[in-house]
Amino acid sequence: MPRIDIPPTKSNLRKIKNDLAFAHEGFDLLEQKREILVMEIMKNAGKARAVEENAAAALNELYAAFRDAVMAMGSETVARKGLSEKESYALSVEAYRFMGIDIPVMNLTETGMESCSSFYETTAQYDDSKQWCVRALAVLAEYSTLLKTIIVLSRELKKVQRKVNALEKIFIPQNEEAGKYISDRLEEIEREEIFVKKLIRQRRD
Repeated sequence: MPRIDIPPTKSNLRKIKNDLAFAHEGFDLLEQKREILVMEIMKNAGKARAVEENAAAALNELYAAFRDAVMAMGSETVARKGLSEKESYALSVEAYRFMGIDIPVMNLTETGMESCSSFYETTAQYDDSKQWCVRALAVLAEYSTLLKTIIVLSRELKKVQRKVNALEKIFIPQNEEAGKYISDRLEEIEREEIFVKKLIRQRRD
């Protein structure tokens, strides 16, 4: 590791000591942040696994409802009716701050199931499939929020890890070495000055 090229003066030694104190404090804070991020990622990963199971179950119910609707009405009729449906939900994306990071949250709000067909044109299976669509979307919105949260936290964790590595393996060792060099050099200069003063005093005597 190359040593920092800096003149051996008391002001530079004082500056290096201040920089090292600040670096150690920043290192401790980054270590704490890294631990918190890891715990938060693990917590959200556990939630995501549970929500993933719910999403799979909701999609299975949705596909089953569509199959029943297709068997009762025919695929062409279901497709045609589906194109005429109005959205019965509203999707919004908000965010909250977590340790200086913006975490997105997807919210799905049901606005009311509107019927665009008369009773004789559709079946109960078709109405069930519409209900399951909204339920599945709600679970998928929650699942998407958790996955996005994990991605954002993981990216931040990588940034923190790079900073920790830079402090631990580059900045702190270099400055400690430079501080030791300057301290040793100042002591050497001080001994030389003392020797010169003694020599001058002896010659005067």
